[in-house]
Amino acid sequence: MKNILIPTDFSVNAWKATVYAFSLFQNDLCNFYFLNACKPEFYTPDVNGKSLAQAKAKNKVLMDKLFKEVAVINKNPNHRFKSLIVESWLNDAIIEIQKDIIFDLIVMGTKGENEPDDKIFGTNSMNVIETVDHMPVLLIPDQSVYVPEVKKEIVLATRFDKSFSIAEINFLIDMTKKFKASIRILYIQDTDNLSEDQQNRKEELHDYFDEVSHSFHTLTNIEVTKGIHSFIQSRNSDILVLNHKKRGFVKNLFSKSLLKELGKKPETPIIFMPADL
Repeated sequence: MKNILIPTDFSVNAWKATVYAFSLFQNDLCNFYFLNACKPEFYTPDVNGKSLAQAKAKNKVLMDKLFKEVAVINKNPNHRFKSLIVESWLNDAIIEIQKDIIFDLIVMGTKGENEPDDKIFGTNSMNVIETVDHMPVLLIPDQSVYVPEVKKEIVLATRFDKSFSIAEINFLIDMTKKFKASIRILYIQDTDNLSEDQQNRKEELHDYFDEVSHSFHTLTNIEVTKGIHSFIQSRNSDILVLNHKKRGFVKNLFSKSLLKELGKKPETPIIFMPADL
């Protein structure tokens, strides 16, 4: 039984991520946990503390409405649904909840309801991918649609600077099979030459992915973030996998100037691998 966590602010983007998750795991036994985090700092209670209480009551109504909508579109007998409404920042709530529940994956939209249109990642999604360890995060852009029964392509961007754990490899193989995909391992560098350690890690990946369709690709003399975008756009790749969660890298990968230069907002879902899966 898989446990899938879906943070929700009841926005259209959160709903699209929900539908994507249902399609992705249509053949799995799953518990879907819908998490809504009420941020206490955003509410100024009166002497009776009514403001926060009213917000929680409103979110309870919205959660009930969400479950009714879920019941309409998802009649899969293998899927079960649970709700969680907590008073906390989202990333803090997830860190606490994962002490009691082992989640296989977090699935969420790239941004929330009140984020500006020209912003690629919202505050919540950035905080989650940077602070939540032990589990991968799948971010779904608002333009993404899961199309079943179509062969897909997963791009794993790596610098061959670390060995992947068995848990990471098993997760990637599972996702590759789930998407009925081939995996393309992308390395971007200044020269064509790998160090001995990098070459060893490349050979490790080749051995690990022996049971799935895979290939290696190298781009040279191009800035890393631009190279990743150019690669996935030129091939219409379906999923991008990153194991780099530093804010600077993520912000550069989706900077306004770069996206303007490329002329297209990203539509590719992204899996951020945790540092210690």
